[in-house]
Amino acid sequence: MKIYIIKASAAGAFKDYKQFMGAPPQSIYSLAAATPDWVEVDLIDETSQGAADLTIKADLIAIFMSTPDAYRGYHLADEYRKQGKAVIFGGLHASFMSDEVLEHSDAVIIGEAETVWPDLLNDFTNGGLKTRYHGEQLSDLSSLRPFPHEYMDLTPYGGLGSVVVSRGCKFKCSYCTVHRFFDGMHNRPVDQVIDEIRKSGLEYIELHADNLIADREYAFELFEALKPLNIKWVAEATINIAEHDDLLEAAAQSGLFYLLSGLETPSRAALKAAGKGFIKIDKTKEYISKLHEYNIAVDSAMLFGFDEHNSDIFEETLAFVEDVELDVCHSVIITPYPGTTFYQQLEDEQRLLTKDWSLYDGTHAVFQPKQMTPQALEEGQAWFYEKYNSLGRSLKRSFVKARNIGWINSSYF
Repeated sequence: MKIYIIKASAAGAFKDYKQFMGAPPQSIYSLAAATPDWVEVDLIDETSQGAADLTIKADLIAIFMSTPDAYRGYHLADEYRKQGKAVIFGGLHASFMSDEVLEHSDAVIIGEAETVWPDLLNDFTNGGLKTRYHGEQLSDLSSLRPFPHEYMDLTPYGGLGSVVVSRGCKFKCSYCTVHRFFDGMHNRPVDQVIDEIRKSGLEYIELHADNLIADREYAFELFEALKPLNIKWVAEATINIAEHDDLLEAAAQSGLFYLLSGLETPSRAALKAAGKGFIKIDKTKEYISKLHEYNIAVDSAMLFGFDEHNSDIFEETLAFVEDVELDVCHSVIITPYPGTTFYQQLEDEQRLLTKDWSLYDGTHAVFQPKQMTPQALEEGQAWFYEKYNSLGRSLKRSFVKARNIGWINSSYF
């Protein structure tokens, strides 16, 4: 039996953003890793590897997609089903919009796929595929199988590989799906992470976690174990890593050179309302400066459209990112993805303007803001993007980055 696993991706701003981030998608590689050896696997990430093959000879099609890519996923599913192929959906959007995806598929996995995937494959083989499979929360990550690095082409990702470190997040940010999808936060045993890295031969890696330093004791153990491997790595963690000199030094010595950190906005009121009051905005410049001392680049999106934002926020944010010398910044209109408390709030308040998922890409105002018009929000985000990426500012940032983190590290992005 052969399965074809697809990460669907539609053309547009959201795809451009994902291509810049450049890491292998967890969904399709996790499913490939969990697939029994008696099943042949082929997979494709449409974000970086071109369009899915509609003529492929496969028995079962598994599709994952983000909300802005939903219609692309549905189109693919419809085309495969016309050929008589069975289609299943999984992932975040499918879990929160299961009724909708079932209009285009034979089955849906709700929640984490690993715990139900073998049963689903057996049911399919025996002609008894169910409509819904509810994946149990995977609290023991020692059961995770390593990614299939041997047939992962990392060229589209600039050579960046990925290894799972943890799942879930202890924070409950209103616009985030992570804490709604995963039950709490769970770490993978350090020895398994190290063993997978050693066997993969990877030297340039994303250590995949929603907040790598949520468990400081675990993080420190991991960093110490990474030191002998002589790798360079990227991770997502709060900027508060800079509060702890021993932790930051261990991270830097073990290879951290690029940190993704959700600063989101200079508005303290907006951060507090969104459940991110733990971000100390007044300390941001100090923390970024400390990270730069270790030649670590800092990347954060800036979100626009919080209820606490008015039309002044765009100029305030531009001044903020330049003052703190943020190395990489993406401007995004906050988007109420299905499953988030933000989505539920806007639906309850009748402020959602559309459920056209193709517009949920971070450049469209899909809800009614409180202190400006939707048009003003879209124009403000576009203004920030244009100003931030102007030739003069981009050139200045290149020299500032090289000064802060060195020419070698700054050449990676």
